[in-house]
Amino acid sequence: MSWHDLVECAREKKKQEQELRRVRLLGAATRALDKLALKISFDEAYIFGSASKPFGFNALSDLDIGFFGLKDRDFFEAMAFLSRETGLDNVDIVQLEEHRLADKILREGIRWKKSD
Repeated sequence: MSWHDLVECAREKKKQEQELRRVRLLGAATRALDKLALKISFDEAYIFGSASKPFGFNALSDLDIGFFGLKDRDFFEAMAFLSRETGLDNVDIVQLEEHRLADKILREGIRWKKSD
């Protein structure tokens, strides 16, 4: 096996590991949103950004979640809760009403639905 082949093999392995981390994070985020919905009222949530894109997630990525119906008074509590539940320090949330990227997030994001 050549040096080039070894490097490519290592890159592919890292890529697969990052994708597995992304998929696990999506599961954790979904479970966290399920729990959050029992504590705080909101209408819809969308996971967007690198966490929503296959093979787009890396070690520097954060978790981005957009909400419809999340009240201002619950904003920081929701962000802290999601950070604790997912184990990530870098969770960013946005309120999608009147947000300049709302249409893009709706098109490209992963919609969270309440579990039955």
